[in-house]
Amino acid sequence: MSSTRDALITTTVCGVTVLSVFLSGATSVAITTIGRDLSFRQSDLQWPLNVYSLSYGCLLLLCGRLSDIIGARRMFLLGTAWLATWSLAASFAPNAKCLILFYAFQGIGAAANTPAGISIISVHFPPGRSKNTAFAVLGAGQSIGFIAGMILGGLLSQSPGSWRSIFWLQIGLSCVLVALGWFVLPYEETQRRYNKGLDWVGAVLSTAGFGLLTYDLAESTSTPHGWATPFVPSLLGIAIMIIVSFVLWEIRCESRGRPVLVPMSMWTQPGAKTGPIIACVVFAWWAFNTLAYYAPLFYQEVLLLSPLQTSLRLIPMGVSGLLANIITGYLVGIVPGQLLILGGVASCMASCIVFSLISVNASYWAMAFIVMITLPVLDVAYTVANMQVCFAFSADSQALAGGIFSVATRLGTSLGLAITSSIATSMSEKYNRAHPSLSTTDPSVLMAGFRVAGWTCCAAATISFLITLFGVRGIGIVGKRSGTPAGDKPAGHDIELAQVSAPREQPTSPVQNVAQSIETLRRSQERDQHSEKDPSCSQSR
Repeated sequence: MSSTRDALITTTVCGVTVLSVFLSGATSVAITTIGRDLSFRQSDLQWPLNVYSLSYGCLLLLCGRLSDIIGARRMFLLGTAWLATWSLAASFAPNAKCLILFYAFQGIGAAANTPAGISIISVHFPPGRSKNTAFAVLGAGQSIGFIAGMILGGLLSQSPGSWRSIFWLQIGLSCVLVALGWFVLPYEETQRRYNKGLDWVGAVLSTAGFGLLTYDLAESTSTPHGWATPFVPSLLGIAIMIIVSFVLWEIRCESRGRPVLVPMSMWTQPGAKTGPIIACVVFAWWAFNTLAYYAPLFYQEVLLLSPLQTSLRLIPMGVSGLLANIITGYLVGIVPGQLLILGGVASCMASCIVFSLISVNASYWAMAFIVMITLPVLDVAYTVANMQVCFAFSADSQALAGGIFSVATRLGTSLGLAITSSIATSMSEKYNRAHPSLSTTDPSVLMAGFRVAGWTCCAAATISFLITLFGVRGIGIVGKRSGTPAGDKPAGHDIELAQVSAPREQPTSPVQNVAQSIETLRRSQERDQHSEKDPSCSQSR
């Protein structure tokens, strides 16, 4: 019975994770049909996805901490119900402005249930194969949700139900998962909740800083002059200032024992490797999501395929992602985490190289198919990195850990799309100036930019590979931990970070062991003598 319930819990959390990224994948393929139906201006076509990413990304930290305070189960169900409500509204959107607004509200629901889902998995399952498998399934939900969204987005946008059936499907699945979650998701123990309160100043600063940064990066890809537009670098500077203020505020609050949104001591925690892991994730997801964005564009704008034809060519990505996560569930408990991350990032690098060298006239199976099956192998890194970050936090901050990890993936995606798109656009313009007889939408002009985009993604993946190679050494086998696990934090404990075991010291000789034992005994006797002389000291002990 327990194994059945565990499977249902994993299915529920994974299902909602699929829904959170399903909309992004479906919209990326169906946006042309949506824009034509609702009379979008060409310059506004990117806004539904931009506002979804904006509300999703900037609220992850706040929702993660709120989930730790009110309970992951409650936050998970509320977020999923909220997502279903605004999906219903989007399915009846009468115009472009309403649809954009409804996308923004859906992003709030995704921000609420994503960290809560990670917390449920991390706290409910004890260390071992069941936890490894649950995290692997959670990783599969990310890639499969996006890829399934792209496939179904192409199919449904050309169906009799039109693009609105995308939201009907999302509503139905959301309602099923809310009902299932109500019965199977575990209730948290009250003493395991975060009880120090909410850092409202930190919440405002983080939401404003990351929200403005996400908005500015999105605008840099849609304005005619990109980064040359005056407000783009200006907003970037303001966003950086707000984020720096947030970091300084959190350092100040943590040093005084006040509630914090993000404990800055996480970056220096011995053995956790949180800094290198987050940096690795940022650059890896830069490469992964940016290339996943350009792949359907290559099929539709260069090869001039229909959304349905494009969807069929994306199916191997879903199959590859599923297989990669199934294998990861078995390997994460026996293979060092660094090797697994390196393997996933190396596969992503290979995918970027093949895409950069792809021949337009080659058959699908010769090169494009290779891109489709090698890119999703990066999900191996998702599982390992997510588990490593969660392990660094205690049980009452697992949703915050999930929020921090999700922010890293969103930040990498936003940076990747903004910078890579700017480079690709400038290269296409340069090619067009050299061939003035061609239009700006000519496949050869676009392909010049797409190749550079592939090389840019390859550079980001290479940086991620180097960070992992030199910065993540010593994390060992993530699926097996010694020391105090995150879930064993005593009630009332004031430290938000779990005690992560540091790298093992070199073994000592028998003579050194004897000397250490004598020294320990001597210090113990001195403390006892001091206690006898000072009664107050004895009472305090």
